[in-house]
Amino acid sequence: MTLPLNSHETEELKKFFDQVDQDNNGQIDRQELRQLLETIWGKNEEIDITAAVESTFNKCDLNDDGFISFDELASLAE
Repeated sequence: MTLPLNSHETEELKKFFDQVDQDNNGQIDRQELRQLLETIWGKNEEIDITAAVESTFNKCDLNDDGFISFDELASLAE
């Protein structure tokens, strides 16, 4: 059983979401996620970034529209 996010956690998650959502359209697309992962992991040849992006979308894109919304991300964090 998980607990809902408190207001501080929700605010921090929203800040993170907004940083990843580079075009400010309210959604994270695959390219934005790829850029985040490349920033974190660099050009590490041991990590398959494409597979990581697809795995993340499989878990987070709950309505299968090809984007991750803040609500989808927040629902997984709760």
